[in-house]
Amino acid sequence: MDTVLSAENIYKTYNSSSGKVNALNGVTVSFEQGEFYAIIGRSGSGKSTLLHILGGLDRPDSGKVTVSGSDLFAYSDEKMAIFRRRHIGFVFQQYNLLEDYTVLNNICIPLKLDGKKADPDFLDEVSGMLGIKELLKKYPSELSGGEQQRVAIARSVLAKPHIVFADEPTGNLDKKTSDETMALLKESAKRFGQTLIVVTHNLEIARTADHIIQIEDGKTV
Repeated sequence: MDTVLSAENIYKTYNSSSGKVNALNGVTVSFEQGEFYAIIGRSGSGKSTLLHILGGLDRPDSGKVTVSGSDLFAYSDEKMAIFRRRHIGFVFQQYNLLEDYTVLNNICIPLKLDGKKADPDFLDEVSGMLGIKELLKKYPSELSGGEQQRVAIARSVLAKPHIVFADEPTGNLDKKTSDETMALLKESAKRFGQTLIVVTHNLEIARTADHIIQIEDGKTV
């Protein structure tokens, strides 16, 4: 299998009110194309920091992240943003939808920022699979939490990224909606050949992954 993403010796320190926090202490990890990975660990263990660095949302103090053969941190912030839009999808706990935009416009944002139009057949396939075809003209405020999260998943896959990151994607959802959301995330990743990397404190979700990465005190164990 091809390695699509790797991190080498990642260190990250934050300044907090109580002094320096070593969020990551030399993390080395790699991810293969089309596999589902769960990153688990206690609150404050460094798992979300790792996800943000792997996805290019934050820069490490030292270390290297390679995505599809490209050194992520060799890019300027502007080039990094373009690379993220084209190769990486994100699903967050808070959905991060724009309230003034319809569902359809929210889904198409990464493509629009890239000056591209959505492939109508693919948009139809994605919205059909995620059960949001009837919601495309609605606004986020008119949707339930589960519906908003399905819209966020659609947005993350529409640009056909190689990797989809999800940070506690079911944190705000009840058990039934949480199970449905995870099933959809896994199904879409499998169908479109994407690597799925999920940060979760839910061991039930982690057990369904192909691989589990546990973070403790900023290190993989």
